[in-house]
Amino acid sequence: MIKFIKLLTKFLAIGLFLKMIPAYTFCQSNYLADFDSPLHIPLLLSGNFGELRSTHFHAGIDIKTQGKIGQPVYSVEKGYISRIKIQSGGYGNSIYITHPNGYTTVYGHLDRYNTDIQDYVKQMQYKLQKFEVDLYPSGNRFTFEKGQQFAYSGNTGRSGGPHLHFEIRKSNGQIPVNVLKFDFPIKDEQPPEFRNLYLYSFPQQRIIGNNGEVRQQYTVTRENDSTYTVQDVIPLEYDYYGIGAEVYDFLDGSANRCGVYSLELKVNQESVFALSIDAISFAHTRYINAHMDYDLKTTESKSVHRLFLLPNNKLPIYQNTISGALYQVTNDSVQRGLIIANDAYGNKSTVTFFFRKSTKDGTEIPDRDDSKFVKWNEGAEFKTDNATIRIPPGALYRDISFHYSKIPSPSVFSDTLIIHKESEPLHKKFTIKLTPDSIPKSLESKLILARIDGNNKLSSEGGEWINGQLNVYTRNFGKFIIVADTLAPIIVPENFTENGEFLEGQKITFKVEDELSGLKSYNAYIDNKWALLEYDAKSHTMSYTIDNEKLDSGKIHSLKLHLVDMKNNIAVFESQFNY
Repeated sequence: MIKFIKLLTKFLAIGLFLKMIPAYTFCQSNYLADFDSPLHIPLLLSGNFGELRSTHFHAGIDIKTQGKIGQPVYSVEKGYISRIKIQSGGYGNSIYITHPNGYTTVYGHLDRYNTDIQDYVKQMQYKLQKFEVDLYPSGNRFTFEKGQQFAYSGNTGRSGGPHLHFEIRKSNGQIPVNVLKFDFPIKDEQPPEFRNLYLYSFPQQRIIGNNGEVRQQYTVTRENDSTYTVQDVIPLEYDYYGIGAEVYDFLDGSANRCGVYSLELKVNQESVFALSIDAISFAHTRYINAHMDYDLKTTESKSVHRLFLLPNNKLPIYQNTISGALYQVTNDSVQRGLIIANDAYGNKSTVTFFFRKSTKDGTEIPDRDDSKFVKWNEGAEFKTDNATIRIPPGALYRDISFHYSKIPSPSVFSDTLIIHKESEPLHKKFTIKLTPDSIPKSLESKLILARIDGNNKLSSEGGEWINGQLNVYTRNFGKFIIVADTLAPIIVPENFTENGEFLEGQKITFKVEDELSGLKSYNAYIDNKWALLEYDAKSHTMSYTIDNEKLDSGKIHSLKLHLVDMKNNIAVFESQFNY
């Protein structure tokens, strides 16, 4: 028989709440809205709603633009522009249109806007003297009818190639909803594909990270387009278990891995866990780190859904009163498991597996050190000779046995600090206060804590020198060293030569790099007046477009670039050009 075990007392309350939710179904239930297509080309997707990303659920769909920049983008319904945001990363150039039907649509990674919108944005950028702006024009400033063109697709921000990121949000609360639940001309006749099954074993009833969990991978065999099996009976050598599934959806015309819409786990025909991804608020999206296997996502790029809940998982996507239960096999009879995966268009796949209690005991796991045990809902503080580490309540997704150690490093300011394990995600930032030895006064303001990745590459976690200590707030565990960032950013002209001739509309481009701490500000001045310097973070490129409204032609103009990094190291480039 199978005995289901509640993880924590809080799940009793969750169970009562979930009883009020309508019966769980896998059928498609479209929202009440009639939208046109945002592009007038075939809608082929490279990403879908709810897809598992590194720290969030994907909030929309990514529509391929035939490998090109400049596809006209259309308003899917009548409405007005409620927000215009320009970023060097993120969605790049984006527009938000609010509609009278209660929804707001978002269009990201745009190349440019229509002339009237572009003129307004440029006016505000010069007024604020900032490239990155977040604007909220009045509701009657830019209005559109359904199907009216307002922008062109692009590759701005943190985009991996030309495409349109498109979202539909409930205007009240700005909550993204599943775009594929609306009647867009997107074709999908392919069922989801299972890749691997994972068994998570827990020698104790409680879910504990690190040495409290054993993960085993089982390869699935494809029987036909929608049916998968695990060939051998899985032996259960520990007391408590959870199941994980690596599964993807693929839409017609695209080889990109996308996310499934719903999953259900049955044991001996009893439904024990179910989820569907209809809407994910930004307040909840980071709980994805508790839903997926974070370690496999970050190290092997595998999207594995945990079909059980870690204690600090507040996602509202689960529809089963037993969700959150681990299970325990109390006899040696063979048990049957079934996982059902559905996409948003009703295509379904299943994987069947069998398991039984093993007569062999699992490898003994070392006892935890209670002096270093951290409960997810309580947090803890650890002190050493030169470090204080404070983990606040709710920062973890599960309890852990905390680990801290030091090993020699090439840094003259500190040993290499090993602060727990980088495979353990955090929901909130924790605090590290470090007291390095013999820091010259001139370098105190330049110190940062740098994280060391698997390739020994450094990335800044920041840090501020306060009262003789380096104070750091970070969401990352891992390996760290203290370093001093004393080098200014680097500015390298790409198409610029001193006294070179430039034409109206031509771009002057520069490559910019900062060794470690990252850019804090960047500005350009032409003839001692602020000029709009565009920044593309992914390509480390800055550019100025020759503007006949701002410059007199037939003259020699002075150019100055002024860059400051997070540790106030300054780089200046000065020259002149002809226009």
